[in-house]
Amino acid sequence: MATPQLAESTLKKAKEATQEEIDNLCTTISELLTQPDKSSEASSLLRQLFIILQASEINAEPCIPPSLIKSMLHIVSTTNQHKGQGTGSKCQLCQMVISELLPMDNPIDGLHCNFSLEETNVKLGTLSLLQDIHSQCIFNSLPDIVKWLQSQDFEKQKSGLFLMTLVSYAHGKSVQTGVLADTSKKLSQWLSSASLCQAPNPRTLNPFRKDEENSVTEIDGTANTNIFTVLSLGQYYTEDQLLNVFSFSCLYKWILGVSSSLADVSETSCVSPDTEVIIQKVVGALVPKSVDYCLRVLEQSERKAKVQSDVELQAACLIEAVQVLDMVCTLDKGQTAHVFQELKRLNSRLIQDCLPSPALIYILKFYFHHSSTVVHDPRETFRHFFSTIISAQFKDQGLVYDAVEFLYSNLSELADTTNILTAFFPNLFKILAWHPRLFMNEFTMILPAMMNWDTSIEIFHLLLDLPCMTAALEVMEKVKKLEPSTTPIDVEPSNSVDAFNSPRFRPLFNYITRSESGQGDTIDRLSSLHSVLKDCQGSTRVMVCSQLVPILLRIWFKSVQTSEDPAFIGLLIPVILERSGIIYSIPELIEDVHRIFAEELVELCGKFPEIVVHQQCEMAEFLHTTANLAGRLDIYANLIYAVGEYSSLMHTPDCTSDVIGKYYECLEVVTYELLGHLTSPDHDSSIPKIVSTLMSALTKLASRSHDLIPRAILCLTKISKQQSLVLLKPFTKEFLMHRATSLISILKNPDSASMILSPNQEMYTAKWHLNNTSMPSILRGINRLLTQS
Repeated sequence: MATPQLAESTLKKAKEATQEEIDNLCTTISELLTQPDKSSEASSLLRQLFIILQASEINAEPCIPPSLIKSMLHIVSTTNQHKGQGTGSKCQLCQMVISELLPMDNPIDGLHCNFSLEETNVKLGTLSLLQDIHSQCIFNSLPDIVKWLQSQDFEKQKSGLFLMTLVSYAHGKSVQTGVLADTSKKLSQWLSSASLCQAPNPRTLNPFRKDEENSVTEIDGTANTNIFTVLSLGQYYTEDQLLNVFSFSCLYKWILGVSSSLADVSETSCVSPDTEVIIQKVVGALVPKSVDYCLRVLEQSERKAKVQSDVELQAACLIEAVQVLDMVCTLDKGQTAHVFQELKRLNSRLIQDCLPSPALIYILKFYFHHSSTVVHDPRETFRHFFSTIISAQFKDQGLVYDAVEFLYSNLSELADTTNILTAFFPNLFKILAWHPRLFMNEFTMILPAMMNWDTSIEIFHLLLDLPCMTAALEVMEKVKKLEPSTTPIDVEPSNSVDAFNSPRFRPLFNYITRSESGQGDTIDRLSSLHSVLKDCQGSTRVMVCSQLVPILLRIWFKSVQTSEDPAFIGLLIPVILERSGIIYSIPELIEDVHRIFAEELVELCGKFPEIVVHQQCEMAEFLHTTANLAGRLDIYANLIYAVGEYSSLMHTPDCTSDVIGKYYECLEVVTYELLGHLTSPDHDSSIPKIVSTLMSALTKLASRSHDLIPRAILCLTKISKQQSLVLLKPFTKEFLMHRATSLISILKNPDSASMILSPNQEMYTAKWHLNNTSMPSILRGINRLLTQS
């Protein structure tokens, strides 16, 4: 027996093994594996390699040659053919080494994180080989699986059914259609021929006692007079009844797997005419039996269960039955009319019950897939679910998960054929507002599909107020747990709950938690709502939701920029400027939103420069009000830059000298006003930055309208000689004075000023430097003259 000291010594030696030693060991193992009479020596060395692999550190895992891995995989895959001495031990050791080589949790992630490119390729090759071996083992086992299905042994039949379902779902294309058809016939038989009599008590102590053959009952306790289903109850079940239940549990996956593998169809697509015959041959006999069985389950689901566990069973079986019917009607359109009427009746019953049912989303999926076949307008069903149901059940994780999955999986078709995304997006965003961590990825994909000319600006407001929606929903849920009360309309509420109970503020809550779109872009009293919800800012859900807003805003702006519609962008600019001052008062949220607004303003003006002309009044008004500087420095500075950069005939033919003159007058007034603020010792430290931006913008505008050059030179001169500059830091003062002097020098040469300050757009191409009249060429010529002289 190995002592602890010996084990510790062996482990230490294995840990200290170098890659060179491991390479030599692997070479020896590779040679011995090919020699049948050296199995014991090979097994001993494989044990040594396994210990080294186990003892190795994660970041220094040894590299095993691919040739050795292939040899070990070959031994594992052909074990049954090796009957020599020691083969079993050698095979087991090879399996252990291969298992040690592969990451346990997430193979792909592990490969990329822990190994070099060469090692990663080796491990990916190992995975591929193992998958091939796994597939081959499955196909080699198919005859046995078929025999199990055809046997009379219950355990073999059950195992064969489950195995065949897995094989059809993962490797259906490689299975003979005859095998698939025989399995479908078995399923059909087990679904329709189960006994209605309960099994005798297997635990009876009196072998001479004969139990009465009691029939199984319905879920409400009445006698079962129809076919046996999963919702037929009995104290003890016969083997054929259990096979019936197992068949139903596998039915959806079986039909989906077979049809997908044969026709390359998904749950929502239709089969092509060329493959209908094949699918009909495989599942044709199963289709009518499946329909009868599922409709029977629908009928049983209407019965009132005696115990709560049976209620849950009803709900689960109802969902499964609807899914099967959906899949069956995709394969056989002839079944759709009859099934549709039954599901329509079921949907009406569930709506009348006014109880949340997870089956509603699956009925809705059926309507979505098959309404066109029966010429039915499903809009009322969509409206009920995405307006009424979601509004009441947005907290139900299971229901909203199914709803979001449905939207995400059918995004393109929903956007093209329905108004779900554009009409009910306020309700849909309640899901994200309440579950911000769960559905972020899905909503980043869904958001662009919600946007069009009519909805984009409303969605913009909604995104900015998403944390506010979360806070309002939390308040409404909190109020439900409290005693009903009313806050007098003339009393100022002390907290958000009091505000919700006040007739004066209740409309604000109703608006921010509305169910449908089209109720206006935003509200005039939005700042009041932000104020009364101030006590909710510390909520974890609100904080998480506020972190999602910048991500969604980026996606929103990206979608807007693809619209190629200057008229829409023109409407958007004033909204951005207005909302930059009305944001739910979470400091991090305000900072992030302002940064995005500042960047996107320049992007939008650069892509659609005509908006600088068309929105002159709004932009000039924002700039003229220097109070807008407070908290919005970057937005203010970037807007000045956009005005100076894009107010040019070069960018838009509508930019007349009158437009340039009005912008100049606005910026000049702002410049003098800000210079006056510098006389105060406690002036805003951001003013010098804005003054520098204003100087550049004024100079650019003057270079395009020469009548303004004298005024610009005068303004810049006043800035350089401004006495209040002594209050600035020396570096800042020196920069402003140097900047003013440089700009004055440029304006004194009007002919070259426009070329320097507003260079031709060709400079951004790769060949502008080759143009003899370009600025680089002129500067090179001047440089040559100066150096030669």
